Amino acid sequence: MNATAHQTGRRWLLLHGTPLGPEVWAETAHALGHDAVLTPDCRAVPEGDDPQRRLAHDLAARFDGDLDVVGHSFGGQVALEFALAVPERVRSLTILCSRDTPFPAFGAVADAVASGTGVPTVEASLARWFSADELAGDAHIVELARSELRAASLIDWSRALAAIAVYDSSAETPSLRMPVSIVAAGHDAVSTPDAMREMAGRIPGAQFSVHDDWFHMSPFVDARALARLLQGGRDRS
Repeated sequence: MNATAHQTGRRWLLLHGTPLGPEVWAETAHALGHDAVLTPDCRAVPEGDDPQRRLAHDLAARFDGDLDVVGHSFGGQVALEFALAVPERVRSLTILCSRDTPFPAFGAVADAVASGTGVPTVEASLARWFSADELAGDAHIVELARSELRAASLIDWSRALAAIAVYDSSAETPSLRMPVSIVAAGHDAVSTPDAMREMAGRIPGAQFSVHDDWFHMSPFVDARALARLLQGGRDRS
């Protein structure tokens, strides 16, 4: 850990989406330099109601002290629940491509994934997550996403999708008082810029931005740029 990290005691908690794993953060964690970075594995989604909240409470029990919390997609909802559970421990909160309101269309997708009869193909998923240019490039994150999609647990993926379909913390997020950065992708059809802008409007002092050219996983293509974005959100605190 570098001298600045020693002086501030700042640590990152980076939470991944579904059905991917913590390895999606590896390049970004490296780009954050000598900062302490926690990237827990949240792929095992609890059965039953409110898995985002249950995962968040588990993380709050596992990791003590103050944290700069970042969540992408399903991990963004876990990050929101973490901040709601232990707000005094969250120095800053950054939400990437996620929402605090339901996305009902995922209910049918979850059922299809659980039954194995309608699992989205790897290439169809990648086409929703990355631009054509990104898919044609040589970014490590594209191959990682392809590999993890092929190995995904259908049970855990379906549970996460079902949870996203009904997730609603919009009555609670206005209570957040730490610096919050809400970052949207212009081509994200689930966590749309409009949905994320509305979420930001509910949170006092939240900073909203939209990257018009981004798809759902585009933030991870340039790890250095993502690290700078996260550091900018952290430095607001």
